[in-house]
Amino acid sequence: AEEGQAMVYCIGASKVLSANTDNAIGDLLGQYGAIQALHRHLVSCNTDPGIPGEVSKALLVQILGGLRNLCDIPATEAVLEEVDMSRDIHVTLVKYFGDSEVVLTCCRLLSRMSLFGGFCQTLSTDEGCLRTLLKIIDSYPHDSQLLLRSCFILGNVVARYPEPALFLHRNGLIVDSLLSLCKEYKGKLADKTTKDKPSAANKDVLCKAVRLLTNLLQYEEIAVSVSPQLIKCLVSLGEYSLRASLHEISLNVLCGLNNMSYYNGEGSIFLKHRTVLTEFLLRFLTVADVHVNIETLGVLGNLSQHSDVVQLLVDHKHFLTLVTTILEGENADMVYKACGVLVNVTRTSEHHQHLPDTLLSNCVKLLRDVGTADTELITVTLYLLWNILSLKVLKATEDEREVLSEVLSGYLHFEGGEVWREQVLPPTRNLLSLLSPSDSLYEPLEF
Repeated sequence: AEEGQAMVYCIGASKVLSANTDNAIGDLLGQYGAIQALHRHLVSCNTDPGIPGEVSKALLVQILGGLRNLCDIPATEAVLEEVDMSRDIHVTLVKYFGDSEVVLTCCRLLSRMSLFGGFCQTLSTDEGCLRTLLKIIDSYPHDSQLLLRSCFILGNVVARYPEPALFLHRNGLIVDSLLSLCKEYKGKLADKTTKDKPSAANKDVLCKAVRLLTNLLQYEEIAVSVSPQLIKCLVSLGEYSLRASLHEISLNVLCGLNNMSYYNGEGSIFLKHRTVLTEFLLRFLTVADVHVNIETLGVLGNLSQHSDVVQLLVDHKHFLTLVTTILEGENADMVYKACGVLVNVTRTSEHHQHLPDTLLSNCVKLLRDVGTADTELITVTLYLLWNILSLKVLKATEDEREVLSEVLSGYLHFEGGEVWREQVLPPTRNLLSLLSPSDSLYEPLEF
């Protein structure tokens, strides 16, 4: 027993030293084989029946903590892969699953390792470890620290690889588990019966759970199989995050909806809820967060392919003015998304009478200022201009026509690559034909 206690103190001392990874001590520990030594002790704790249970637990907490600290040393990733550390950590998780302290220490180490690409690749094929991590979510619903790290690990892995996402979906009902988790922790944050401030840990759990859900929804098989309850849950979370100014949760909700919006075939649950979703999304356009705005416009861009959604957007008091103003902004991604929505709104002349007078001038200034660097933004702006000018409800001024003609002529003489020739030149020629003196701008044009 005394020998075991001595080993606990010895490894505990190395753990304290390993925390100094910003100086020479941590590097020296790595050079002297500390990772390999700690790994050997980890294997012994997992396999040696002669080590008393309490001593084994105390050793494990120190071993795993030391390994976690050593992960900050640049050379650690390669050593961890060499000794197959993830396999032995999983053995520890299974053996001590009922001990929340050991499980938490394992998850702290795994969460740090999940930032390593090699570990994520290994874990993506380790079905046993994936099951155990999901089991932690189901078995420890009130342990915020365990939930936070389990969701973080799985979120990192499924963000990189489809195989673990599909495995968890097909075998573990992970979406149902996350739905329950999100509802419970949103309830804890929104609980008005307590005078305490919302727990930062509860916020973190909710954020990581929604992030994991969002990463799962990037895969078509999962996105098309969602239930109405998931849509309802995401909308509820988004509304709460908007009221509470929790922008990170808002962003994760919107990213999840954006992922789903790419798989919105006829009959999909997502498409059936497009009216509710559109009204919900419109509230996020006034949030002072560029990333939130970009994701919102991305979802609206996909939804506005449907005429009833376009009608909702046009009927909104400030939508067209707001989106037109975005074209004056400096964030190219946001401008691109705004143009995409406006292309869908302007496909027919039905709504052109509601377009702001500044839309044409903003489009022309955008093309003038963007130069030739952003092919995608140029292309979508050209299609937007075609929709506006060819339907002849909004009319360009002489100055606008002159500037636009000059920019378009420059495109024809620009030595671009294949993408430029295929994407930019066709709409450029069509617009120049529309603007040419041989055709009146206000006469019907065959296209």
